[in-house]
Amino acid sequence: ILNDEEIPVLGVNDFFQEMSSTKSSEDKDANQFVKANIQEAQWFIRSVHQRNQTLLKISTAIIEFQRNFFLKGPKYLAPLTLKDIAETVSVHETTVSRISNAKYIQTEWGILPLKYFFSNSIAGSSSDGSSFSKGGVKEIMKEIIEEYTGEKRLSDQKISDLLKQKGVSIARRTVAKYRKELNIDSSYTR
Repeated sequence: ILNDEEIPVLGVNDFFQEMSSTKSSEDKDANQFVKANIQEAQWFIRSVHQRNQTLLKISTAIIEFQRNFFLKGPKYLAPLTLKDIAETVSVHETTVSRISNAKYIQTEWGILPLKYFFSNSIAGSSSDGSSFSKGGVKEIMKEIIEEYTGEKRLSDQKISDLLKQKGVSIARRTVAKYRKELNIDSSYTR
């Protein structure tokens, strides 16, 4: 649902509506001014309504694409592009980008920006053509590091090898980059 609690109710003041509908010849300039501004106000109100409807359509499409994320958690974030959503909603990619900018969605895993759900695809190492999102790979990495109980800390190469066993093929330097983005220290300082 769209959170419209903070959005004021928009409308045209009844006084001006009446003024525009009366055909008094006393002040034609005032009548023309009122009519023109009422039309602009109505156009603005329709634009805000259409923008909210587009936001709702885009959010719904994201939820459909990311169904596994919403059911199972951040590890299941699927790769998704602006183009995928734009084609689904029948709008231009720039519209999806503008609408999703600075908008947030409340989920079981916290309040997240809509942009969070757009992620590059990382090819899986299995032959079934599976792919993972960058966010999903980070969550898998985090899980591997947190669940590891060995005496020796996991190196970036070892994490890369463990990811490969789980079907995610990324280089050691990519593991290092993602580890830094997750604010996880290197094996030497952990």
